[in-house]
Amino acid sequence: MADAKTEKQNVKEITDKLEEGLKELFESEKYKIYLSTMSKFHNYSFNNTLLIAMQKPEATLVAGYQAWQKKFNRHVNKGEKGIRILAPAPYKIKEERDKLDPVTGDVMLDKDGMPQTEEVEIKIPACRAVFVFDVSQTDGGRNLM
Repeated sequence: MADAKTEKQNVKEITDKLEEGLKELFESEKYKIYLSTMSKFHNYSFNNTLLIAMQKPEATLVAGYQAWQKKFNRHVNKGEKGIRILAPAPYKIKEERDKLDPVTGDVMLDKDGMPQTEEVEIKIPACRAVFVFDVSQTDGGRNLM
């Protein structure tokens, strides 16, 4: 559980930075930087685009450490500091629920009149803090600039 608490702390820290960045976003120069960053990272969420702009406004193309190696045959330069963003990390739990009749939607009862139950798997949306690196922080492979 220690790891889960650490991950929760990481996510809280990054979301606190997001809130701080949102407050500062609409200051003239920062808003221009955000819009410039957003135009380069249209596949990223608003939050992640803002996080990239806050941490490395000059970024042009970002990917994870392994993605640089596997997809682009590039390597992150030694000593580079990653850009922290939020990545989806849903997890599944099993839960005991009343069994419903597929036709009527009513709770199904057993021979004693008690509700029947079944174990169902539920997907819980969550996120975690991950690091990405800008192309300027990598070397090798094809020239992407």
